[in-house]
Amino acid sequence: MNNKRQVDFGVLLNLLKGKGRLPVIGLIFVCVSVFIIFPITFTISATLKQPYEKYNFNDINKNGTEKDAKITFIKSVNNVNINGEHPRIVSYEYENNGQQVSDKFETFDLEKITNLTIGTKVKILTYQGQSTIKGLSPFAFPFYLFYILPMVFLILGGVFLLIGLLPALKLFNLYKSGIIKEAYVVSMSPRTGLFSLSGFQQNVLVSYFFYDEFGGKVFGESLTNDFLILSEKKAGDPIKIFVSETDETISCMVPKLEAMKNKWDLQLN
Repeated sequence: MNNKRQVDFGVLLNLLKGKGRLPVIGLIFVCVSVFIIFPITFTISATLKQPYEKYNFNDINKNGTEKDAKITFIKSVNNVNINGEHPRIVSYEYENNGQQVSDKFETFDLEKITNLTIGTKVKILTYQGQSTIKGLSPFAFPFYLFYILPMVFLILGGVFLLIGLLPALKLFNLYKSGIIKEAYVVSMSPRTGLFSLSGFQQNVLVSYFFYDEFGGKVFGESLTNDFLILSEKKAGDPIKIFVSETDETISCMVPKLEAMKNKWDLQLN
């Protein structure tokens, strides 16, 4: 028998909100990270990167053409400090198809460039408008550090979201495909639930049992925010529940309001 019911996505969002403030904060963190912080970080890092920092040095070294170049300037990058040393930016000129081309190369091979001065000739490799100085290793500022903050937000948000999403999905799946059964109230008690955006949630914890196909009792409990149940039902009264198709220990009460809104067929299976 097909037990599938129409359940709007809004129901999942309501269930998620019902799991307290933490998953909502997680959802906000994830959205802010993906749609705001990551794009801003990418834009800033792309803006700060110099053209020579974007070169594909593997392709240049593999396919480049060797040429002579002349050093025009050597500059220390003082805003980058690793073990008390600063990388150097070496500016140079070379001729390409009769035209003088200027380029730059940043490196941390300080010992290898000790003897380089303005006017010194060096060997370079050029490929598709990009170049590198032969024998030197390129250095680029670790712009990936800029992504630590959005990654922290994304990871924390994902963890917070999962805390509420997993139990919310369990209920959502029960609403969608759970088998309708009749259960019997064992007890009911008001409960102060998790702290949500609107304050502490007030719910009723309903304990119940139902019979499996062999006549054995299966016990379960479910939270509802419908306080009318305290006056409408008492111990021993029947209620309708959804039971998992694959695990009878997973069940929940049929939510009266959602059933009315979505016009679910609640005939017993």
